[in-house]
Amino acid sequence: MRLKAILFDLDGTLVDSAADLQDALNALLAEEGLAPLDLQAVKGMVGDGVAKLVERGLTARGAGLDRLPARVARFMELYEPNAARLTRPYPLVADTLESLRQRGLRLAVVTNKPHAATMRILGALDLARFFDAVVGGDTLGRRKPDPAPLLHAMRALDAAPAETLMVGDNHHDVAAARAAGVPVAVVAYGYARKPAAELGADRVLDSFAAVRRLVDGRSPATIRSRAPTPSSRRARRGGRA
Repeated sequence: MRLKAILFDLDGTLVDSAADLQDALNALLAEEGLAPLDLQAVKGMVGDGVAKLVERGLTARGAGLDRLPARVARFMELYEPNAARLTRPYPLVADTLESLRQRGLRLAVVTNKPHAATMRILGALDLARFFDAVVGGDTLGRRKPDPAPLLHAMRALDAAPAETLMVGDNHHDVAAARAAGVPVAVVAYGYARKPAAELGADRVLDSFAAVRRLVDGRSPATIRSRAPTPSSRRARRGGRA
């Protein structure tokens, strides 16, 4: 069965958004009288939704979580108007997406970031035009690693799991893809809290442009393979694209 659709994570996969997230989180911490966090620390907190990011930021500074819902709401007030101020696409993202569209593939974003902030970023960076569907962390009642957002996106793209590929950067992308029955590739440059090769994906991509090389002439069944181990990568580069 031929590849029909690709689902992409946003933060750490399509765009580097950590600086804007850091600014909003540090502004929130400052309002609480807490010290700021450096960029690397914030990158390690990204990926599981806004509430988890705020929770991790507060915990890192020893703050209690008794007012977490209000602090999450305040974070969004600080973040959403500036969500694309420092955020940028990773190299060759637009060119690669254009090439995939020219191949007749249908594309979607499946992210744990709220939908409104996601659309603001995609619009500001001129990426929205490439996607037939966008599923945010608040689109459904469930987020990755639950498979529901991926299944929702596939229905919107009229694609079956056997016709679909997931591309992300973190453990929840892999877990959601596995639960949805979709092969999954992870980029090596994202925000994962452990090396990409240890996330259990079918493929590890050294760059976003490698997505194009991965899908050329391949079906999802041939993409699906055992994730490369460090020793196998030293012996050969067969697991990478």
